[in-house]
Amino acid sequence: MAGKLGLNRLEALLEQVDRELNLANTTIKDAAYTGFTKGTATASLTAAQSGRTVIVGPLAAGLAADSIFTLPTAADGLFYRFVYVGGAADAQDFQVNTGSDTNFFIGGVAQSDPDNGGDDMALVYSDNNSNSRVNLLTPQSGTRVECYCDGTNWFLTGHVVSATDTAVTFADQ
Repeated sequence: MAGKLGLNRLEALLEQVDRELNLANTTIKDAAYTGFTKGTATASLTAAQSGRTVIVGPLAAGLAADSIFTLPTAADGLFYRFVYVGGAADAQDFQVNTGSDTNFFIGGVAQSDPDNGGDDMALVYSDNNSNSRVNLLTPQSGTRVECYCDGTNWFLTGHVVSATDTAVTFADQ
């Protein structure tokens, strides 16, 4: 038979767990925030979709047209991953847009052109002071971009594979 656990002992155990996990400033995400969202056309993402992967061009034909994926209002902790999974090199482009030059991209991406023997790689950076749009031109398999928000700006990293040497461009609103 199990013994009784007194209130003082239970409180002490819970305080020890809290100290070990340091849960004071933690938000535990609901399972609804995981998974993926399909992106074949222009869409505005929501804060509730944070943490999800946006699978771009999930049809064999790829994107329906040039598409813009607008991020929600900047908030600390938001995260989105964009992965291109079309059936072939896409004839369309896609853009990730913060919606405001005040909430610009910091960072950049590596871009490679497999048509040049696979050794043609360049690093492309935002201007780190106003670029709120990143354009990914004619993406191919292997394209992956991630955006993290600190409440003001969006930190960007990733790799873009495209049959063009100018596959990534940054712009202001």
